[in-house]
Amino acid sequence: MFRKNPHPTLMLICILCFLSPITAQTTKPAPELQSSKGKTLKLPYTKMALTAKFVGTAVNDVNWFNWCVSPIQGKDGKIHIFGSRWPAAEGDQGWMKSNAEIAHFVADKPEGPFKYVNTVLKTSMFPDTTKMWAPHNPRIEYVDGKYILLYIFQTVKKDVKMRIGMMVADQLEGPWRFAGNHNGQVAESSKAPNHWTYNSVIGIDNPAFMKIGKKYYIYFKSGTPTQMAARYGYAVADKLEGPYILQNKALTDNVSYIEDAQAFKADKKYFLLTTDNMGGNTGIYGDIILWSSETGTDFKLKDAKIAMGNVLDYWGTPEDHKKLLVDPNHYEHDKSGKLERPAVLLLNDKPAYFYSTAGLNISGGKVSETYVFKIDWNEGQ
Repeated sequence: MFRKNPHPTLMLICILCFLSPITAQTTKPAPELQSSKGKTLKLPYTKMALTAKFVGTAVNDVNWFNWCVSPIQGKDGKIHIFGSRWPAAEGDQGWMKSNAEIAHFVADKPEGPFKYVNTVLKTSMFPDTTKMWAPHNPRIEYVDGKYILLYIFQTVKKDVKMRIGMMVADQLEGPWRFAGNHNGQVAESSKAPNHWTYNSVIGIDNPAFMKIGKKYYIYFKSGTPTQMAARYGYAVADKLEGPYILQNKALTDNVSYIEDAQAFKADKKYFLLTTDNMGGNTGIYGDIILWSSETGTDFKLKDAKIAMGNVLDYWGTPEDHKKLLVDPNHYEHDKSGKLERPAVLLLNDKPAYFYSTAGLNISGGKVSETYVFKIDWNEGQ
């Protein structure tokens, strides 16, 4: 038994109703940040990147360049930042000189204001100042009831050669001691010619940390044969203070230079935050990459997204930006506003705030400062 064909007008209405949602979806422009206009994205944005809110300055001092930043919530409920800094008089390359240090700051809430507490590590505190100086790149973590502070230090005069060290404390206020049996040193590039870190240009640096199962992982950056070919690798230990054994494979499959990783676990997955300094991985110069992994030992670009844009995407109006850039007194290492040393603050095991410095002082000052952004991790995937 066959049905009669419906009225032609009714058929047209039904067809239009069916097609109109598809037309709307295909013509709706993808959301973007100001810095991506006119560019082709190689990775998608997270909603975290598109909805982040600029809060303000976290750490600043006219007498110091403040650069690396690593936040943590203490047992006291307060927010503690461990950051690198060096005297303003030494210019923006003072991070590799003997007056560079790692300082401790504290605030009652994530937004700040943060106040200087004390200096945790400086050159004069190293066991051997002829082979260890200029602590930098701090990462603070809480593991197995201990606080650990990872950092890098310089090792060769008239050159840039770096290794990774660790300090340990029962409380954020200290006292801090050097970990292990090698004056705190826990990782250096391999001396074996067949290892991928052999002859790395500036050693290994930019450490991050993760405990996976019963083992301890230090992630690091290594550039071989050139620094621009740098990838992330990792070293593994059975005990918190080592010894850490370099693994003979890279951790990331980046196609363009990255650095400044922070590692963390959330939602039963492992994540890395890194910069995309040249923009070759994301398509946008200087954006921040969010890498994800089920294992923590293999991070692929196919699973990565853009975590954050640059500071000018979140602060000010175009008129504010123009006014800042013509101010002869402002600090400008990179006028794009590229963010450096990305870090998230975990609250209740979820990223809640994003901290970073920038190669551009948006306050108009003559030194670098660090900034804080509110993020919604539930929208961040």
